[in-house]
Amino acid sequence: MILLCLLLIIFFPILGIPLFLMGYIFGKDKNSLIYSSLLGISIALLFNFFIPPTDYDLFRHQLIVEQVTNLTFDEFLNSTKYINLEFLPTLYSYLISFTNHINLLQFFVIALGYTIIFYIIHDYRKINEIKIIPFIFIVLFNFFGFYTLYFISGLYFYLAVILFALAFYFDYVKRKYKILSYIIYFTILFIHNSMFFPIFILFIFKLFKNKLNLKSLLCCVFVFTLSTYILEFLSSTLDISFINNINNMYSHYLLKNDEMIKYYSGSIFIQEITKLFVILFVLFFKKDEKNATKDFIYLLTICIILMMPKSFVMIRFIMLIQLIGIVPLINYFKDNSYNKKLFLLSIIIFLTLLYMYIFYNVFHHEHFENISNYIFTNIIGILGR
Repeated sequence: MILLCLLLIIFFPILGIPLFLMGYIFGKDKNSLIYSSLLGISIALLFNFFIPPTDYDLFRHQLIVEQVTNLTFDEFLNSTKYINLEFLPTLYSYLISFTNHINLLQFFVIALGYTIIFYIIHDYRKINEIKIIPFIFIVLFNFFGFYTLYFISGLYFYLAVILFALAFYFDYVKRKYKILSYIIYFTILFIHNSMFFPIFILFIFKLFKNKLNLKSLLCCVFVFTLSTYILEFLSSTLDISFINNINNMYSHYLLKNDEMIKYYSGSIFIQEITKLFVILFVLFFKKDEKNATKDFIYLLTICIILMMPKSFVMIRFIMLIQLIGIVPLINYFKDNSYNKKLFLLSIIIFLTLLYMYIFYNVFHHEHFENISNYIFTNIIGILGR
């Protein structure tokens, strides 16, 4: 099975997706990371054909690759101060510029992101020995709940969110790789500065012994209520680029709040709220002892809701709640209850139809180029096009 999948990923990667998914669901646990990687690579190849509109972040990232092409490393370091991006994405763009294949920019990020998501789901399934049917529902919920076109548009924000979820999983669920977790927490600040928001909440959460209580809640509410004034004060007092970037980004989102509301309205808003409802429903009705994962999700949810009137773009962090919520979601379905499966199945059907509607609109506007010509093409032909 593994050998066949490896041959398919080389010669017919997109056609191999159903087989990779079968191996992921029904294959041996020891091969879960391999199947997770195959699925991540296949999905990334599919989105290699996406042509970003000019208002997408991906379009801007591709322009940066062109800007840094043919620069020496010294020239590149000098140029970074003129590029309004976090350092690690800019460095990544510089490395991609050596390949002469700009589509690799989104390929590696999407492949890594989906591999991590599939890994977390399957790894926690192994720990809990969940049955096949609810496991399939949970995989589908997270696949159709993770809006890939926003991933490919935002790219680095969503990668940072996924990496945060992975670090949190190591930190609070597996309770090992602690040093790696803290390295990831620190690193993602330089992938996307908006991750200061959940990392600060996590810092407060740890400060109050990993519990949701009145003190931790009031501390978060106080800081984020005064966030505008705090950032302006720090930015004017301390000439630190990191703080200035956060302040500029936050001010940008505040000034364009009406535009953000329109951007995340309609079907996208319904999709995000549906996912949030499912996770909160699971937490509320799962009759078990309090734990750190549950408390942190509650704290993060409260902070997101409080911040949304000021900056509606905070709705994007529901994706983080969804990924951290993989653990309580699997715990909820451990007993294999028919009613529980029926509830999630109805949500999955709804998210699937919504996802297909949004996806159709993107295809209809021809944002994918010559995808049908490459379905039967090998992986080298796709990446080297």
